[in-house]
Amino acid sequence: MKIINLRTLVFFLTALLFTGVGSPSLNAQFLHPKITKKETTIRNVVVLPAKVNVVRDSMKGPEGMAAESDELSARVEKIIAEVLLKEKQVTTLAVASPTPNDGNSQQYSVADFQTKFDDLLPRIMKKRGDVKKGRFSMGDEVLNLNLEKNADAIVFIRGEGKKLTGGKTAFTLLVGGVPAYLRLQIGVIDARSGEVLLYTDPVLPGDPTTAVERLRSALKKGFKKLPAAGAK
Repeated sequence: MKIINLRTLVFFLTALLFTGVGSPSLNAQFLHPKITKKETTIRNVVVLPAKVNVVRDSMKGPEGMAAESDELSARVEKIIAEVLLKEKQVTTLAVASPTPNDGNSQQYSVADFQTKFDDLLPRIMKKRGDVKKGRFSMGDEVLNLNLEKNADAIVFIRGEGKKLTGGKTAFTLLVGGVPAYLRLQIGVIDARSGEVLLYTDPVLPGDPTTAVERLRSALKKGFKKLPAAGAK
């Protein structure tokens, strides 16, 4: 009896299962008319701290992975900055630290707007196509973030992923279920008007805690439609 290569079988079944789970969102991206009509050009962005949560799924059920989630969040921020610079010539600016005279006002502002984005995100996800109609905004209150004057946009990052144990992987392949994955939700917000200029939600299969080049490739595709800063 001919033995099927296990790696090939795992890849095929994972891809098949994942297609059924994530295909509606795969590499989806929606641009505001100001971007598509080149009325607004994004040259400089501020990337706020990402919030990416990963769980480990075993036969006993899911369990949190706090340290791995923090590490992945930092990696996503870093690779997004690299992709935007290399592929789109978009520079990432640092988030200014509070000055001695303003106490923790800057920190509170960042936290407040992270919450504000969390409140807006479900509406965007429900009707992502409305981004292309310019219907989503966080309001010009974003000016209260006191970013550098040359900041064109603010990048908000959310995500969730699942890592499978060996036993759960085998069970999923034999019986069915959701394989390991990472799904991101990224919003690029106008730093002056608060309008949602771009929304993209790349998805990639496989262990999210080890994703580096897979993550980079997914993010390149996720920002594919964004015009480069030097494009005419």
